[in-house]
Amino acid sequence: MPPRLTVHLLAVGHCRHCERVTLRGGSWRSVTFPSICALLVHPTRGPILYDTGYAAHFAAATQPFPERLYRWITPVTLPAEAELGAQLARHGVARDAIATCLISHFHADHIAGLRDLPRARFVALRADHQAIAATPRVRALRRGMLRALLPSDFAARLDYADAAPRRQLGSAWRDLGPGLDLFGDGSTLAIPLPGHTPGQMGLLLRDQDDREVLLCADACWSARAWRELRPPSWLTRSLMHDWSAYLGTLRRLHELAQENPELVLLPSHCAASMAAYQSARAGR
Repeated sequence: MPPRLTVHLLAVGHCRHCERVTLRGGSWRSVTFPSICALLVHPTRGPILYDTGYAAHFAAATQPFPERLYRWITPVTLPAEAELGAQLARHGVARDAIATCLISHFHADHIAGLRDLPRARFVALRADHQAIAATPRVRALRRGMLRALLPSDFAARLDYADAAPRRQLGSAWRDLGPGLDLFGDGSTLAIPLPGHTPGQMGLLLRDQDDREVLLCADACWSARAWRELRPPSWLTRSLMHDWSAYLGTLRRLHELAQENPELVLLPSHCAASMAAYQSARAGR
């Protein structure tokens, strides 16, 4: 039986944006989108991070022009008590105790804290790393990528998830294809979720309550999106690597949830999903 992971969801800063842009038919009001990362505690490997959320480095990286446009278009709020280090400390974890950081994709709201993890090795899908490494500066900015957020020794500390052994998923998840067994023990399976970026990486695991959980990053931006099969507005097409693939991934998540309502899907920017998961934990 694969080991179970203890899951702590952390909202590390947030931005505000018009709901209708991220959810077709949504309201025109501005809503809060938390930047959610996950502290995963493995029984033998210790604390692992899935993404980092925002960090002070975001402000520095968006100081010059044209990067400053990013912070103007998407204003970010990061109170001191919400910083990654402060939240890790509340769980008894120091930043230099993080030995592994799994990167869903290289958008700034997911990697802004990488420089604050001095001892971590990083794991990502090859296609996504190649995209941030090779895309010209202005085009990368248009796609939400800021190379200045990467540590200077990032390449030397990076491992590709693609090299992990492939593992067939259970029947409920079969439409997502094989997973990549990151630690060789079946506990943490990387799941390619194409469309949003060239190599977005979700994570499939069993949590401390023996629930199957899919951390699905930006494969959708809210629970309503996958439950009701409601993609974002056409205005977001310019942000997507492959719009058709994005819609296909969203459709697979919708069908998966329809057929298996007990499964837990956790997008990275959905406050309602985070609250529901934490409420279920508190009720046990």
